Amino acid sequence: MTPAQAAPTVAPGQSSIQQFQAGRYIVVLAEKPAARYDGGTPGLAATKPEAGRKLDARNQNVQRYRQHLQSVQKQVAGQEGVAIKRSFSTALNAFSAQLSAEQASKLAKDPKVLAVAPDRQYAPDYSSTDYLKLPGKTGLWQQQLGGVNNAGKGVVVGVIDSGYTPSSPFFAGDEVKPLQGAPKVGVPYRNEDGKIAMLKSDGDTFVGDCQAGDGFEGTECNSKVLSARYFADDFLNTVPPEHRAPEELISPVDVGSHGTHTASTAAGNANVHANLGDRDMGITSGVAPAAKLSIYKVCWEDDDPDTGGCYSSASVAAIDQAILDGVDVLNYSISGSATSTTDPVSLAFLSAVSAGIFVSVSAGNSGPTASTVNHGAPWLTTVAASSFTSELQGTVEFEDGSKFRGASLMATEVPYSNLVLSGNAASGTGNANLCAPNSLDPAKVSGKIVVCDRGVVDRVAKSAEVKRAGGVGMVLVNLSASSEDVDMHAVPTVHVNPPATQQIKDKVTANPAIKARLVNHDTTGLPVEPQPQVAGFSSRGPLLASGSDLLKPDVAAPGVAVLAGVSPIAEHGALFGMMSGTSMASPHIAGFGALALSKNPKWSPATIKSALMTTATDLKKADGSKDTDLFATGAGQVNPGGFLNPGLVYDAGQDDYLRYIQGLGFDLGIPGLGSTKTRDMNVPSFALGNLTGRIEVTRTLTALTPGLYRAVVNVPGVNVKVTPSVLNFNAAGQKKTFKVSFENAGAPLGQFAMGQLSWQGLGKSVTSPIAVRPQSAVAATNLSFTTAKGTDKATFPVTSGSDRPTKLTLDGLSKADATQIQLVPGPAGDTADASNASKTVTVPAGTPFARFAVVSSQDNADFDLVVLGPNGKVYTAATASASESVSLSNPAPGQYTLLANLYASPGNQPVKASLEASVLGASVGNATVTPNPLVLKNGKTADVTLAWKGLTPGSYIGRVSYAGSSVQTFVNVVVTGTGASVAAPAAESPDAGVRAKAEQELQKRPDLNQEDAPAAG
Repeated sequence: MTPAQAAPTVAPGQSSIQQFQAGRYIVVLAEKPAARYDGGTPGLAATKPEAGRKLDARNQNVQRYRQHLQSVQKQVAGQEGVAIKRSFSTALNAFSAQLSAEQASKLAKDPKVLAVAPDRQYAPDYSSTDYLKLPGKTGLWQQQLGGVNNAGKGVVVGVIDSGYTPSSPFFAGDEVKPLQGAPKVGVPYRNEDGKIAMLKSDGDTFVGDCQAGDGFEGTECNSKVLSARYFADDFLNTVPPEHRAPEELISPVDVGSHGTHTASTAAGNANVHANLGDRDMGITSGVAPAAKLSIYKVCWEDDDPDTGGCYSSASVAAIDQAILDGVDVLNYSISGSATSTTDPVSLAFLSAVSAGIFVSVSAGNSGPTASTVNHGAPWLTTVAASSFTSELQGTVEFEDGSKFRGASLMATEVPYSNLVLSGNAASGTGNANLCAPNSLDPAKVSGKIVVCDRGVVDRVAKSAEVKRAGGVGMVLVNLSASSEDVDMHAVPTVHVNPPATQQIKDKVTANPAIKARLVNHDTTGLPVEPQPQVAGFSSRGPLLASGSDLLKPDVAAPGVAVLAGVSPIAEHGALFGMMSGTSMASPHIAGFGALALSKNPKWSPATIKSALMTTATDLKKADGSKDTDLFATGAGQVNPGGFLNPGLVYDAGQDDYLRYIQGLGFDLGIPGLGSTKTRDMNVPSFALGNLTGRIEVTRTLTALTPGLYRAVVNVPGVNVKVTPSVLNFNAAGQKKTFKVSFENAGAPLGQFAMGQLSWQGLGKSVTSPIAVRPQSAVAATNLSFTTAKGTDKATFPVTSGSDRPTKLTLDGLSKADATQIQLVPGPAGDTADASNASKTVTVPAGTPFARFAVVSSQDNADFDLVVLGPNGKVYTAATASASESVSLSNPAPGQYTLLANLYASPGNQPVKASLEASVLGASVGNATVTPNPLVLKNGKTADVTLAWKGLTPGSYIGRVSYAGSSVQTFVNVVVTGTGASVAAPAAESPDAGVRAKAEQELQKRPDLNQEDAPAAG
């Protein structure tokens, strides 16, 4: 008996399922953008700036090369009849366009095209300076930077967000005059074109533009805000005027507060006296008050969350412009991909980092759910949110003596009053439990304190509804542990968490006549909450992208109840407000990046990131113990006092990142570049998603403070060896490489073991977090076998991660519902004709796995597949492979329609194929896997045999699970019955569709704090 052959796996960058439907796309071309072009095209000189320099947009070589890229873009687009909406050539070689599904599919197959990605709509991620010990005689500004006037001097921070508020005192500045004499570092001037320019600390010159628009004359820029631009094309082209928010202004002006808050946090003026309503909040400042700002508005307001938000094409354009302007730091408090590190925005940021720009990004606000962290690329600094103060609290005091504390900003207290659960005071309109507008009955609410559930409805809208109905106060309760937010409410409010939530509800339910009062400070006598803690909403790892071999988030910073500027348009005239979210954490790190560059202008972005991570301090749990969950904390809480003197750094540059991309399976077409495994990327952390046997990784350290350092490492349950374990640096700038090996020694299988590696010497401790997951077994995630026989077998390799036996479980094999088709090449359509075939199937509830495929009878044909799922979801598999498939874990129940198209065939001849739908069920006794259990030494590899019997011709699916491992192997067995060759579908992740859907939903959610906006939920 001849065993069937396993189809070879395909590199991730070439085989990932591509989901296309009509819509807006960014088409990324293969040639390097100007910021990274180092020569190679005949007649076009290199344009990549030298190390430590910025791209000169006025250079003739740069202009010629950008013209070349734009010409090729027009050629590629013209071949498919595509009209380019916007062209990018600086940070990214790409164009945005409205594409049909067929155009997107064809462009994806063009050898000149690197990627075709949806132009997604992202949403914003929604005094800390005193807590961080920045101001004052003993603060960071004075002790290490020469005072507040030098804290960020000569540095420009770019903020890509929803604009800014020109009237905010955080952005006040002097009128900028024409240059008199020679330029001075950090002193803005008007150049010959009338634009604001400034000599920076690195010796380059920033030149911006103050772009006029609605409610913005273009004269508002000053010595603080040097430039303000907006990118509205996609918003204007997508959202009809009647659906745009009436308050929205097509200008750099912020109408929603998010951009104002992030910009003022990063680099707002110092010594701003703030108030929240009648409450004096004292003096506050931005993290880098002497730094200048450049504003890039990409986020817009409308009446539909599915069309508004922050368009990725606008973000790419903003990054492109920021590079040309000459910013030093970029803050991006906008959500992004949780499953890819090579999406268009991340690639544009790679160009920014290659140009020497430090980029801080928000981790996302979908915590505490695992694997929700955004922005996984190693060149980005991904920031988690932490709490930092317990001062703004109030108390719900019941007349029986019980007390419950929570967040509160109320200036006026509420005397003893009756309480009512909002659900018991329903008006019959809207959701009363959530205190939705007009949901409360005044007859049941008047004069009472109302208990309202958090969620869905803006938080301040809830208190406004209580006030409308005549209530005198509100207790806002979290249904699950989350942030306690400090908002400007319409009535005095205390915001509490479980277990207080249920205790308060039970008390009112048991005695509806009981009274309570609201007090504007903590009277419970309970110990003060330990700080800092990771916010419940802060997104967690492990990172889904790159096989979990990168550890994200990187570092944590204050992101709960952060006081900063807001838009008076959004906040009824207020200039100050508190917001929570990783959006608020990210600009803190951007500010620290500016402080670093003002003192060390030649530090690379990777050096800054390393300094922030390796000097970070511990975060705490609610009980005061150390929080050891690195997927929540990253390296830890930013350490203002230590990050400017890290001792050693893990540095990296453009080619390091490009080799990482090639290591993912992409072919960048750069001769001699090579590739780097994700786990060997020179980042200040260590992660292994799958540990079997002994795995060795490599890192390189650069000395800022030369001397002798000794390695100290601890990962409970894992043997870790550092070679060499002592490094002696003779001079600053010297580099030394070391290796770290990991081998399981009793850590639980299928779970991450966490610890740290510290290089200690000269009074310094250069510390990196470690997260490794020992697995009982590791194997391919997708395998296809083709055979002529109904009783046959095939083998596939499995690597053991344990000396103990590993039990294998097989689900299936489940036969596909197959329809035989024959098509001729032609355009794709949604109805059956000579070139298209369709099939409809029903997937029952509870199905663990489903696979839809078109299987070609010839391996030199090119079929494409579209699957229309329930709720309008569209999955498209359109690679250059002969056959295509779409696999879904835990698919939504309902009706699925399969559309197959023959894109091409030799000589345009007809080709036969099978259109198949496979729904996985439990084991039906038609197949086995042996040996079972698998008995193999840790780190050894052996073949596992999948044997089947009595299968009739057709396609079958199954799933092999391994006890003690998170890995699963999905198998596809095709029985031809004739000995004919059948082309296996292209490999693709079993979770590709589901994850894409989840990612799309996350990207549209505001990253302020979980489900709600500052004043939300």
